[in-house]
Amino acid sequence: MKRMLIGRIAALIPTVLLASFIAFVLVQLAPGDASTILAGENATAERIEEIRRRLGFDRSLIEQYWTWLSHAARGDLGASVISQESIAAAIGRTLPITLHLVVGALMVAVTLGVIAGVASARRADTAIDAVIASFSSAGAAMPSFWLGLVLVSIFALRLDWLPATGFVSLAADPASALRHLVLPSIALGAVGAAEIARQLRGVLIEILASDHVRTLRAKGLAERRVVWVHALRGAAVPLLTIIGLQVSRLLGATVVVEAVFGIQGVGTLVVDAANNRDYYVVQGVVVVMAAIVILINFAVDVCYRISDPRIR
Repeated sequence: MKRMLIGRIAALIPTVLLASFIAFVLVQLAPGDASTILAGENATAERIEEIRRRLGFDRSLIEQYWTWLSHAARGDLGASVISQESIAAAIGRTLPITLHLVVGALMVAVTLGVIAGVASARRADTAIDAVIASFSSAGAAMPSFWLGLVLVSIFALRLDWLPATGFVSLAADPASALRHLVLPSIALGAVGAAEIARQLRGVLIEILASDHVRTLRAKGLAERRVVWVHALRGAAVPLLTIIGLQVSRLLGATVVVEAVFGIQGVGTLVVDAANNRDYYVVQGVVVVMAAIVILINFAVDVCYRISDPRIR
């Protein structure tokens, strides 16, 4: 266990560095930079070149990346070229909003996915199984932004049950915050629920047909306890894998959902920065998100060893 922890922590730094360098190169390959935006529409070529020299954009790619990296190693992610806001402050302002959305979507995905997967496995090859499989296939293929627009048109505009846009912090007003999170969480979590249901069904069908489960039933254990305690415990490792992958997917998928529901999260921050060629903002967001994904994978590995003694 200790060796695994040390190895995972040691792999954190090169992985984050590689992700940040790839993001830096890809953004730099896009035409133009922030100097054209700062100079204005009618600026001369000399004015644009002067701003580029002042911002350091005239230096080579490696020099620019090394300058950023040397500051980031000291905890300084720099400031936005456009707004002059501290990048760390901007991420600290928007990341909690995105994490609220991710947690809400994950709760929807796990709750609906586990219930549907268990129901489908217990009634395999029946009409209920076919219906759940159909909904799961449709959910997996359904774009989050399209589902979000449908939910807004029905539950916000037509029925007026829930707000269409905006975000409220749980600390400020829990009731209003939950009402604002319902629609974006469902839109973002539907794909995850479909994937969890499909994968869990296949695993549970195999477990429910095993000798271990037949022995539990022969001993007189209630079917509900057999399924929801023993069978799900046996499916813990693949279920944790799916959930870990879904968290990583949700962090990236929030961009379009935030745009649909008018939520000013980290997805909106990075899209605006990319449109303005604000390289260092994009760089800072990529590093933070890469670190979060790596920490999630690390937590999943730890949960593997806690849930299944054979892995230890």
